[in-house]
Amino acid sequence: MKTAFLLVIIVFLMSCENLEMKKPSNLISENQMVEILYDVVLINSAKNVNKQLLEKNIKNPEAYIYKKHNIDSLQFVESNAYYTFKSDIYKSIYEKLELKLTTQKTEHEALVKEKKRIKDSIRKSKQPKIDTLNTKRQKKFESKMKPPLKKTDKLQKQPLK
Repeated sequence: MKTAFLLVIIVFLMSCENLEMKKPSNLISENQMVEILYDVVLINSAKNVNKQLLEKNIKNPEAYIYKKHNIDSLQFVESNAYYTFKSDIYKSIYEKLELKLTTQKTEHEALVKEKKRIKDSIRKSKQPKIDTLNTKRQKKFESKMKPPLKKTDKLQKQPLK
């Protein structure tokens, strides 16, 4: 019984061994990994917005990403596994990715706001402009042209003669 217990403890301690992940020979740099993950996020977002349009423009999104960044799938998987094992590095990669996405979002919102401002200014310029001076003259003229109201005796509420 003691030997079985001792054997279980030894196996348990051996399983707690500090495993070290070997650095792949074709490791993707951190900055390139940020760019790759950025493209992955954009393509996944595009799938959620308009899948048919994405499929029309990009037949195979994964192959497109690999070709764009001059990598292969094995290189990406090995690099991703390595960075996942090194959580502090992976965290910094995702912080850079988040910063890049936030910056792009801010720029996009500024562009949309500018386009809306231009569209509104064009719409306002097409509206006929009101001549306030002419409007005041027209009201004054119309008030003079109206026939006078009959005066009524306020006490009896009958027209005066």
